[in-house]
Amino acid sequence: MPGAANKRGDPRHDAAGVAHLRAANARERAREAREAADQATTEYARRAHRRVAEMHTELALSHEDFARTLRVGGDDPEEM
Repeated sequence: MPGAANKRGDPRHDAAGVAHLRAANARERAREAREAADQATTEYARRAHRRVAEMHTELALSHEDFARTLRVGGDDPEEM
């Protein structure tokens, strides 16, 4: 049935919503890591916090891509 993947209660719709929540959470952690880098007292700590921020930003993008894949009815990348 066309469009069935976009109805509420559909596992793909629910999974996409969860992926968006995870992306938002990862973006918040990235923001917090950037703030920690700005307040760090050593260059080593600043670099470490920046690496963590970059990792969380990439994680957020991954979650958003996953949600987008589910919303358009593509294959679940986890099942490939």
